[in-house]
Amino acid sequence: MHLAYGDSQIEFPLPSGVEWQMLDHSPADDRPVVSLSAAVDDLVRQLAARRLPKRSRLLLIVPDHTRRCRVNDILRALLPALEQRFQPQIDILIANGSHVLQPESTIRELIGADLCDAYAVQQHDSRNSAALDYWGMTSNGTPVYLNEKVRRADFILTIGGVLFHYFAGFGGGPKMLMPGVAGYESVRINHRRTVDELTAAMHNGCREGVLDGNPVFADLAEVAKLLPNTLSLQVVLNRRQEFVFCEAGPLLEVHRRACACVQAVYSIPIKRKADVVVASAGGFPGDVNLIQAHKSLHHAFQAVRESGSIVLLAECREGVGSSTCMPFFDAGDSAAMGKRLLDEYQINGQTALSIRMKAEKASVFLFSALDPGLVVKTGMIPVDSLEQAWERIVPGLNSNALGYLMPKASTYLPTMEE
Repeated sequence: MHLAYGDSQIEFPLPSGVEWQMLDHSPADDRPVVSLSAAVDDLVRQLAARRLPKRSRLLLIVPDHTRRCRVNDILRALLPALEQRFQPQIDILIANGSHVLQPESTIRELIGADLCDAYAVQQHDSRNSAALDYWGMTSNGTPVYLNEKVRRADFILTIGGVLFHYFAGFGGGPKMLMPGVAGYESVRINHRRTVDELTAAMHNGCREGVLDGNPVFADLAEVAKLLPNTLSLQVVLNRRQEFVFCEAGPLLEVHRRACACVQAVYSIPIKRKADVVVASAGGFPGDVNLIQAHKSLHHAFQAVRESGSIVLLAECREGVGSSTCMPFFDAGDSAAMGKRLLDEYQINGQTALSIRMKAEKASVFLFSALDPGLVVKTGMIPVDSLEQAWERIVPGLNSNALGYLMPKASTYLPTMEE
């Protein structure tokens, strides 16, 4: 058995004495491939129906390198169609959210070097307050600051893929606007809603697959409604990176349909939770840093019994991925961390809380390039090899132990059968 780690593969000979089951695809994963060109044609028709004038200023908002959706292929199909019909002035804005800015080489690889030369491509910087415009407050009191290019555009097109998200329910959709092109303070206040005011734990509504009753998503949906001159092209890819959903239209409507596809394609039903789960974040970019790798830990955690063991492979070549995450571990256990988050919330503090809560309920062995002392601080257990992790796990296994293998834990969500 080989598991992805960064750009390489790590061999994991399956130990005997465990009933191993592979969680690598769902029963609905082989649904028919759909047409990108049909969705592009539909988007152009909808823009024409809105009577978009020629030479309008179009802003295309696309995801960053951590959320791959074949954006280069989409742009190569969409841009010529827009040029032919509308002769627009096109800007491409990369929805970094609160992520750090990337080197020019990363952007040229993501978008395509020739497209970067032909169009105005810019990364969103949430911390550049001079490049933000104020749009008002959501009903929950979140101030909405968006990149200045949003207000300057005559029309906005968001492009993105949809997958599960551990606290917003699903990625994509309105997340392309917030946090995608929002100011840091807007993102900070929105993400604080992940922590329940009464329990100081993760809010029960903030979990994967849940939109209704999710306070984070409710904020995001309100931001989307502030921008009526917006359409969206959203996709879902299967494990072979083929389009199994590709539709254009109003942002929130298309997102709901995409979410239903994700629920079918990326949910893996299980009959019981395992004694041990061995999970890979799927390699780069799913394991580019600890913040991104946590999504795989979150999915693996859904499949392990309480006091069971998780072995997570995540290179984390860019380290933690946030300067605000690690300080929250200084608070102590998850209860203390939750209280501190309510008092002084910072973006990615909820990720720290989520990691600690998992490490308190299961033994989490992390094989990564992170400093071992940093890993210990999170409550996880650093290991130099999969064999070292297994030596620690074996003494606690019974004779009929169940083990799950998750080679693409960043995307697949184990769900208990009803």
